[in-house]
Amino acid sequence: MVKSNNPGRERIVTIANALSLFRVFLTVPLIWALEQDDMRLVLILTGAAVLSDYFDGFLARRAHAITDLGKLLDPIADKFIMLGVLVFLIMDEERQFPLVFFLILSVRDITIVNIGAYLMQRRQEVFESNLVGKWFVGVSTFALILYIVKWTVPGFWVLMFSIFLMLVSWALYLRRYLRYFKTLPPL
Repeated sequence: MVKSNNPGRERIVTIANALSLFRVFLTVPLIWALEQDDMRLVLILTGAAVLSDYFDGFLARRAHAITDLGKLLDPIADKFIMLGVLVFLIMDEERQFPLVFFLILSVRDITIVNIGAYLMQRRQEVFESNLVGKWFVGVSTFALILYIVKWTVPGFWVLMFSIFLMLVSWALYLRRYLRYFKTLPPL
């Protein structure tokens, strides 16, 4: 959890937040390009998503425009685009993407979001993602790209490493949340 001295942390309109929204809106054309098997367009849109993810955080820090909305919007944008691609890959018989990844990710994200929302309500603070979670997103994105271009064998092994990072990240979130539960005053 980070307490910011940034007086503008409640702002809504920032370049970083616009980049996060841009990433959400990329989901539809990306899924369409996957359906059309237009790998050139898929790679362009995936590159745009990855760059927008990098630059939204970079610009927010650089411009001292880290906002509470941005702390929520960035991971939501990541999950939104990832979910769209995951559903496509799972449904695609040729790629045979492992459903187990989606199931573990779903349980992890449901627990993180629900506990985080509860603590946010009780403490009036927004919790930032952890570093291992950021690595998980990067490695799983690489695994998804490998599955997208139908390199499923190397994609599978990168995905296994991504699952390891996902589980470590989940454990770190739960440990952090447990510490905050111990500091909460009784209801």
